[in-house]
Amino acid sequence: MKTILKYIDKKNRFGMLLAAVFIVAQCFFDLRIPDYVTEMTEMLQADQPTVDAVIHSGVGMLLCALISFSLAVASSFLINKMSSSMGTKLRSAVFDRVLDYSLEEVGRFSESSLITRCTQDINMIQLFFSAGLALLIKAPFLSGIAIFKISGQQMEWTAATVVAVLLILLMMAAVLLYCSRKMTRMQQCVDSLNKRGKEHISGLRVIRAFHTERFHQDRFEKVNSELEGISISNGRMMALMLPGFVFVMYALNLTIYLAGIVIIGGAENAQRAALYADMIAFSSYALQIVQAFVFLVRAIMLLPRTTVSVKRVQEVLCTMPSIRDGKGEQSKETGTIEFRNVSFRYPFANGIGSAGENDLKKEDNYVLRDISFRVEQGQTVAFIGSTGSGKTSLMNLIPRLYDVSEGQVLVDGVDVKDYRLKELRDRIGYVPQKNRLFTGTIAGNIAYGDNGRFSMTLTEIKKASEVGQAKEFIEQKSGGYEAEVAAGGSNFSGGQRQRLAISRAVCRDPEIYLFDDSFSALDFLTDRKLRQALKETSSGATVLIVAQRVGTIQNADRIYVMEKGRIVGSGTHEELLSSCRIYQEIAESQISVETA
Repeated sequence: MKTILKYIDKKNRFGMLLAAVFIVAQCFFDLRIPDYVTEMTEMLQADQPTVDAVIHSGVGMLLCALISFSLAVASSFLINKMSSSMGTKLRSAVFDRVLDYSLEEVGRFSESSLITRCTQDINMIQLFFSAGLALLIKAPFLSGIAIFKISGQQMEWTAATVVAVLLILLMMAAVLLYCSRKMTRMQQCVDSLNKRGKEHISGLRVIRAFHTERFHQDRFEKVNSELEGISISNGRMMALMLPGFVFVMYALNLTIYLAGIVIIGGAENAQRAALYADMIAFSSYALQIVQAFVFLVRAIMLLPRTTVSVKRVQEVLCTMPSIRDGKGEQSKETGTIEFRNVSFRYPFANGIGSAGENDLKKEDNYVLRDISFRVEQGQTVAFIGSTGSGKTSLMNLIPRLYDVSEGQVLVDGVDVKDYRLKELRDRIGYVPQKNRLFTGTIAGNIAYGDNGRFSMTLTEIKKASEVGQAKEFIEQKSGGYEAEVAAGGSNFSGGQRQRLAISRAVCRDPEIYLFDDSFSALDFLTDRKLRQALKETSSGATVLIVAQRVGTIQNADRIYVMEKGRIVGSGTHEELLSSCRIYQEIAESQISVETA
């Protein structure tokens, strides 16, 4: 909880302290009302009751109620202001921490879980502070003052009150014990529900194309039904609490009056009026005590789920990114990349995989093994190989999306771990396999990669789109470069998204380009035009290309052939055709397909 409380600033802490003072004062004024009721009861039983005296006590009672109402409004305002401020800062902190995460941490938590933790879990914490905190403060003071006021009264009444309180505590303990065990699983179900919904929406075209709606509906319903079962089970227990407390409250009131009949009936006439007034006051105070415990229960009802939410949010905040800034070494070269005996395996964690110590030592777990090569400035180097041979994993190591398991990756003569992440990534124009466009305009998406050296002008954006072969279809759109881009670029075709992503990388004017299978959705003519335009405008830049088509890479200065995480061949297109069997097979299969 300390991690959460530090997001309450000094101003709001003072407001929370002031709210606590208001709540205590409210309890005092609430418990003054039974005193006035007792006074008026005694006056009405006097021989000659006066209207002025009764009105005086009545006005005092109304004034206490008005002051209590005002204090309740003020304390509620302060607590809600504090909880809203804390929720805002907590969401920002969680979001900022997730932005710092590497792919390892994102995979460990899973995207759906991170979304739930950033939204629903923080909302639950905020709800507890806004709705439960005031009740937690009010309950002990209200019951404490009431117990003090009824101390010394008739033993029968006190015994009945003690029994009522014990019954409430037993009911409360039973419900909390039952519900708290299920709250963790409930939040896990919410994560799974979020995940299923996200998969269904993002994969809607594939689902409809293969007519698997029923399969996905069943998967969703399985998790949804489990969540429903847990919610109903907890809801039943919670639903029993309030009627149970109301029953105990009225049973206590009845018991006090029944005991009062016996006590008052056995007293002398002179004492009966005073005992009757005491009974009325005791009944009011006893109900206040029970009500205080009802307040406490209402707050504690939120506690099991809030505890789970606090733990889940703390896990995000306390998990430090595995990839951090280096000490900031100065580069010794320009546009060079070197791999020195690099081996890599993906971290085994929740959402990524799982393995024992013995399994981790097996060579089969390595995605890359003993990779060594050097790329000079201005060279174009390509990687080709079968699916799963480690090409994308290799590209991910250069901008430090993952860190190597063994060996070194050097950019401009400096180990990538020694760079500050911004300095390293500002040198790189990266186009991943899965192109991602963001909600906004076409111009905003192309100018997205501001590398800190200059601001993107419309002229530079147009030039980059021309190189990326996107200018033609952009200018045909209504609004041109100010045309709207839907979430994920869903209003563009796959080839158009790919060209926009390439234009975004070109607009950065980097010294190193990383194209991870970035030409697969382009036709051969567009592919050739793009590579030619890129060569003309970025002649001094270093280019690394991952490709499946031989035609895309045959003019590269050097081609590396990969198989099962190792480099099994290197050379030019002509050299590999005569020396590398795997490259020959790839080239022959593509030539035969094109011929057919």
